[in-house]
Amino acid sequence: MKSRSDALKAANIKWLAALAALDVAVVLLFIAPELVDASMTTILRASVSPLLPVVVLLLTGPLSHDAKARLVYWRIANPLPGSQAFTKHAPADSRIDMKALGKNVGALPTDPAEQNAKWYKLYRLVGDDAAVVQAHRLYLMYRDMAVMSLLLIPLVPAALWYAGAAPAARWIAGGWFVLQYVVCAISARHSGSRFVCNVLAVHSIRKVKATAAP
Repeated sequence: MKSRSDALKAANIKWLAALAALDVAVVLLFIAPELVDASMTTILRASVSPLLPVVVLLLTGPLSHDAKARLVYWRIANPLPGSQAFTKHAPADSRIDMKALGKNVGALPTDPAEQNAKWYKLYRLVGDDAAVVQAHRLYLMYRDMAVMSLLLIPLVPAALWYAGAAPAARWIAGGWFVLQYVVCAISARHSGSRFVCNVLAVHSIRKVKATAAP
């Protein structure tokens, strides 16, 4: 049986593929259009560049949740958004009554690892809530888009150099993917915070009891 995370990632694949298709179009049509009318040898070399987004999309799959989070949050230790659930995200959300939350879920830890563990247990209780599902889906989507974009920052300019593109084209390509990465990383951070807070907002309203296993 697929986990919630696996099911959401499967639902997001069309958006990741769409971003890869956009990147292919940018590289092929806007970054180095002169390559389209080149000789057969150059065309074969140039084909490496448009294929890179698709290759990178496939390569992001094996990366762990922690590895991807590190590339989004720039934290080596405890990179997951839940590691700041009770010290940063929840206090900043006007929907969450911290006193009510503590009353309903017990002591609120401050250690990052303990925060993430506590938050994950709370998430498991309300993971089917519509707002939680939507925020989780967006976080996973933007996170994977950010990781894909980051990997393309050095790879596409290198491939364009190999294909014989002009230096200006390589700089434009690098700038495009830097911008794409920054936008996706910021979106992932916002979505991650929303994901964490949506879980805690439910628990601050009512005390959720674990459902007995069938």
